Parts: sequence; structure tokens; C-alpha cells
Amino acid sequence: MMFVSSLTKSFKCLSTGGNCISNMLSNGYIARYNTKANVFFNRTRELRYFRNAFTNGQPRLHVILGPPSTGKTALIREITTKNENFSPLFINCRNGQFDSPENVYNSLSIQFKTLADKQMKYLEKLPNELEIRDKILDFVNFVAEKGKEKITSDRVSELLSKIVGTLPDWNFWNGYRIPQPILVNDEANLFSQLGNSSKEGASLLKSFLNWLVLNTKEERRFHAILTSSDSFFINWIESQLQIPHVTPYVVGNLSIGEAEDYFEKHVLPQHGCEELKGKFDHVRRITGTRMLIINMYVSEYKNNGGKLEYDEFSVFRQEDDKLRTGLDANISFLIKEVMLFDYRS
Repeated sequence: MMFVSSLTKSFKCLSTGGNCISNMLSNGYIARYNTKANVFFNRTRELRYFRNAFTNGQPRLHVILGPPSTGKTALIREITTKNENFSPLFINCRNGQFDSPENVYNSLSIQFKTLADKQMKYLEKLPNELEIRDKILDFVNFVAEKGKEKITSDRVSELLSKIVGTLPDWNFWNGYRIPQPILVNDEANLFSQLGNSSKEGASLLKSFLNWLVLNTKEERRFHAILTSSDSFFINWIESQLQIPHVTPYVVGNLSIGEAEDYFEKHVLPQHGCEELKGKFDHVRRITGTRMLIINMYVSEYKNNGGKLEYDEFSVFRQEDDKLRTGLDANISFLIKEVMLFDYRS
């Protein structure tokens, strides 16, 4: 409950279509996606909401939070890669792309050089924008030359400054209808790998975060998005940058109605388990409404020959084992009884 409280203090609420899509943790008002699902489960209202947030407003630093496997990455990729208004730059912190000065430099230089190459094709058709074109060409040459040198924190700082001096503000891209840069850092809680690596790494991380604020809120060059599955990330980023600099959101589980739709129309046909049609209420008492768990249950049901009791489901067994090994036996017994009562009801 502490996590919910700390979030709701600062999360704003926007109105769309007469309804309020809240950034708080409350049923029915959360963007709902799943990274692991084979089919992207389209939520029209939420897609529209986030597209508007990234397109119509001034550049911001967006923090998108949520438990694992609720679809933060799928959400961002769906919006940024399938919209002609965006030219996304992706940094995946899961892959160690941000754990050392060398990896930070390589990640940023590759992404922004790719952006520069794309934008040059548009600028070649704009003879009145020679200054911007020359700056971008100079940046491309800079990356080619500096990439041959030893990479240090100073070199990364030089790259950050060069990007600042190269990109125009957000209105330039809008004015010419050129796809706008949007920087996405996936699982940004792993920034800590850089910050904990050394004093040099900690200093570089602070410089990078300040650079994000400079390019978003202050000089409005591009939107930046940080996703995280770590519930404490918002507290960390708040302490680093102060909360007015970031706009947080939560990506959560499906509502009961949406989960039933996903179960009936996507999961059952995928696994060939049509005999479970109309039995979602029973399944939901075991799985809840997270898409990954629903899909896991039906998969295990099929692999088990079309029979799977609640206490045979791997997720239930894992949680039961945690209770048995991590709590006093009497407390474990009582909690298990509560779980069984909820299932039977």
C-alpha cells in the first residue's frame, strides 16, 4: 500500500471521451498490455491516450511503471514504431546497454546516428534549412571520428553535448511533419548498474539524467520514456530529478471483462482448448487477470491432458512454496486456508 500511496500523490489524471484515464493504481483506469502475449491485445482507448501524450503535448520525461509481464515494452513499441509521427530510439537496459561508459556511448551514438541518417533524407528536400542539415552532418562525422578513440566518461559527456548542439527543438519537426525523435529506455531501473559501477559511473549517470531533463522539459527537443518493473524506481527518480520533472504512469492488469475477452478470443484458439469456453470465472479464480498467467494456465492445462487442479498450477505451487518456506508454519497454514476459501467461493 505504501507504493500506491506514493504514486497517487503526484500522478495526474487526464480526461478523454468523458472518462478519466488515471495514472493511479485503480481498476478500470490503467493502460493494459502484455509483453509476452503472441497477439498484441489492442486497447483502443489506452493507445489513443498515450499517442496523445507523446504527440500533442510539449516534450516530457515519461516514467511508465508496472509489474513484470504487464506489457510496458509492447505498449511503447506499438505506439512508437507504428506511428509515422515518431522516429524512436531504443536503449534496452536489460542487455547491458547502459552499464559502463563504453556501452552508454555506443548505445547513444548508434541510436542518434541512425536518427541523423534518417533525418538527413528529409532535410535534403528543404533547401532553406542548410544550417540544421550542416549540424546533423557534422554530428555524423563526429561519431565516425570519435568512435575510433578510447571511450571514457568525458567522451560520453562530449557526445551528450554534441547531441544538444545538433537537434532543433520539437516544433521544427512538427512544422515540416518530419518524424520526431522519441528516446525510450527500457527497464531504466537498471541505470543503477552504471551508478554503482564506480564514482565515475555515478557521476556520468547524474549527468545523463540532467541531460534528459534539459532535452525534454527545458529545451523541448524530444520526449523521453523510462520504463521500469521496479516499484521503487519512481522514488529513486524523484530523488534524483525532483518529481515535477517527470510524468509517471502505471501499466497494470486487465479488467475482468477484458481478461475474459482475451481468454475466449485469443488464448483458447491458440491452444485449441475450446472446451474451456464459458468457464472463465472458474479460471479467473486461479489466475487473476494478468494475461501471462492466464496463458500459462491454459498451456499447462493442455499439457496435462485437459485436467489441471488449482493446486497443480505452477504459479500456485510457487506461491505456496514461498509461504511454506518463508513464514511461520501457523501463519502459512492460515494464509493457505484463505486462498482455498477464495478459490472455493
